[in-house]
Amino acid sequence: MTHTKKLIEIPKTQSFTNSIKPDNRIPTIETALKNENDITTTPRNLLSGAFSWTLPTPRKDYQYLTASEPALADLDLDPDQASDPVFQLIISGEIYEDKITFEKEGLPMPYSQAYAGWQFGQFAGQLGDGRVVNLFEIPKRPDLAQRDFLKNRNLYELQLKGAGKTPYSRFADGKAVLRSSIREYIMSEHLNAIGIPTTRALALTYLPTTYAQRYAAEKCAIVARFAESWVRLGSFDLYRWRGDREGIRELSDYVISELFTINNVKFPNFERISKLKPELFQNPSNSIGELSEYDKMFYETVVRNAETIAMTQCYGFLNGVLNTDNTSVLGLTIDFGPFSIMDKYDPSYTPNSEDHEHRYGYRNTPTAMWWNLTRFGEDLAELIGAGPDILADPEFKNGIKLEWEEGIIKRATKVIGIGGEMFQYAFTKKYVETMYNRLGLSHGLIDEKNPDLMNVDVIAPMLEMLRRLQIDFNLFFLKLQELDLSSADYVSVVENSLLNKNFDFESLRYPKDLLLKDIADWLRLYHTLQERSSTSEVPPPDPKKYNPLFLPRNWILDQVIKQAQDSKCEDITYLKKLEKMSFYPFDRSKWGDELKEVEESWLLQGDKGEEFAMLQCGCSS
Repeated sequence: MTHTKKLIEIPKTQSFTNSIKPDNRIPTIETALKNENDITTTPRNLLSGAFSWTLPTPRKDYQYLTASEPALADLDLDPDQASDPVFQLIISGEIYEDKITFEKEGLPMPYSQAYAGWQFGQFAGQLGDGRVVNLFEIPKRPDLAQRDFLKNRNLYELQLKGAGKTPYSRFADGKAVLRSSIREYIMSEHLNAIGIPTTRALALTYLPTTYAQRYAAEKCAIVARFAESWVRLGSFDLYRWRGDREGIRELSDYVISELFTINNVKFPNFERISKLKPELFQNPSNSIGELSEYDKMFYETVVRNAETIAMTQCYGFLNGVLNTDNTSVLGLTIDFGPFSIMDKYDPSYTPNSEDHEHRYGYRNTPTAMWWNLTRFGEDLAELIGAGPDILADPEFKNGIKLEWEEGIIKRATKVIGIGGEMFQYAFTKKYVETMYNRLGLSHGLIDEKNPDLMNVDVIAPMLEMLRRLQIDFNLFFLKLQELDLSSADYVSVVENSLLNKNFDFESLRYPKDLLLKDIADWLRLYHTLQERSSTSEVPPPDPKKYNPLFLPRNWILDQVIKQAQDSKCEDITYLKKLEKMSFYPFDRSKWGDELKEVEESWLLQGDKGEEFAMLQCGCSS
């Protein structure tokens, strides 16, 4: 497919600002442009509204670094845009320094969103885009809307992270350091490449004379990133905190009409799951009567996030700060801080060095997500508790009648309770399906009514085996897909093919003979399932399409960041190499001929030693 469009020429929209009320103190663009008393950058709590018009903060120097080739293609942009000066002015925010220029070019006025959030189990009050400005929406490449793992709206909303102070900066400086910007740029595009729903990164701009005080005085950068929407669960937390009934309904109506109506089909993921699991609503104790659109909106969000978390668990990716303000209504992986890919299977691992209770560790991530979604249900309590009849009553907009209260509370509690069952089912089904993709096993072997059976019989024993062996989690799947299991001597296969020949059994807490027997028994079961898959009516997936040859581990990112920092971004050869390997993780032919020794070093991954494994980082960015 040929992409010839230029970013400056594409029609641009802003559906969020057309549907949602603005900051009460900046009601118009004219007010924002006057910016009396620095109103667009002075931190404060909004009394009403959910966004503020604001411009990027001018920087003394801008240095374009790089753009994602897959992102340019998905935005249907000419790949030569990366070297176009106007493109670079937009994705750095520099074009907005001259108010006349950006208006003349037909660019909408940028804005920042307000939201609140529960952080590590505590309500943090108003948060918001403290260093982000949203620019505009542009159409998605037409065929992308049909991709199975997206099934989202046909627009992408472009924003700049690290663009300066906003009314939501609180005590922060509106900046993003180069270190965290490179990490987000690489990882968001990598997750997209392996099929996990995520926000995206378009380009990276270095700010050579802009510093931020983090661990030390660090150089800054701007990430141009995009997503179908940036609405979060925290967006609803804000309205609930303010007691704004009208605002929460306004935002819900926006989500239903703009985000959850795809090609004239509403709530596609909820409808898919509810057809597979109709008994969720047939149990007399779950009786809630006819579903309203607000009920379905809640369930649609539940399913999307359940399935995304299931996929990230299968690849060992961990967010590290999975707060409600970092949880997307669309189920996208969002806001990359102290993230990591789990090197070895350890359920207690957390990538966040500040997560002392392991709230967002591997084992607890699904529970943490459901906790967030429960808070979301509480935000919507009046809407999901009212049901269609009360929602249709004209007096509902004015408040809750005394005689309605008990019924609303009971119904909301049931809706959320059903949501918990739906989360568990959607999570387990997607988890087993994704693991079966990685194992190359037919989905025809999965009991759709009770997918957990295959989890208990096949996946859980495999994970226990990996926990004992402490071999690399993702490399295990790559080795497994190459095994020849036609021989009945499974112990020999384990010793000679699955494990390294110098594998140190002595360092493990389990007797070698017993461990070899357990692994051989699992391989025997796996081989049986392979044979059953080959005769299934549902063809088995090709595991090579689901097991990436490369993953951007933390130690690799550290090497790339160090080269960029040490050279003041004059040498970004490691970054460009990492782009190719991360953005095309299944296809070696796209990795280029340069830096082959570095490439081989990065591919060793699990064989680099303990000092390279299971690294953590803090929240500073």
